[in-house]
Amino acid sequence: MRRMTIAVLMAALGVLAGSGTGRAQGGENDVEEIYIARSVRHGRVVPSDFCAPTKTGFAPALEDQLSIHAVNVQASDGRMTGTNDKSIGEMRVCIGQAMDPTLLGTYTEGQFNGIAFTGIGDCRLVRGNLPEEGILTHRCFLALSGLPEPYVGGFLVSSSLYSKTPFGMESSPPGYAQAGLMIIRLWRKRLP
Repeated sequence: MRRMTIAVLMAALGVLAGSGTGRAQGGENDVEEIYIARSVRHGRVVPSDFCAPTKTGFAPALEDQLSIHAVNVQASDGRMTGTNDKSIGEMRVCIGQAMDPTLLGTYTEGQFNGIAFTGIGDCRLVRGNLPEEGILTHRCFLALSGLPEPYVGGFLVSSSLYSKTPFGMESSPPGYAQAGLMIIRLWRKRLP
């Protein structure tokens, strides 16, 4: 599964680097938009009524607030070179433990570039203390709904790294892109 997540991230970065934008090129009837972004966690609280089990489908243990930022990518090889400091969106995330201790149920509401969405899925702990002591890595998948017209659906996948400093962009130890690198795929209704 890890190889598949890496392959999806690399393919999307290739599309982004090759086209010069995050949007798949399809002519007059574009049916897909692809965005590459970075999430940054700014807060974590005890779940509020926003995370009610009747809404999320599970009993959340945590509620996170994250901002979304565009990333800069080298066109020559798809390597990420930086992050835009200006936020292009935000997410509010409800997280709950499943029977499997490495799996977390996830419910999200947010928006990026003015596009509102609801995401339902899960996150899995990939590895603790790798690449260094005190670092946790996760991978997440969210099916997106609640999108405005003309979108009919989409998904968000992420590869996340959390350090000893769990909030903000700066990792401890330094040098890592904290927290999540995301691919967001949105599908539009095909025109007749």
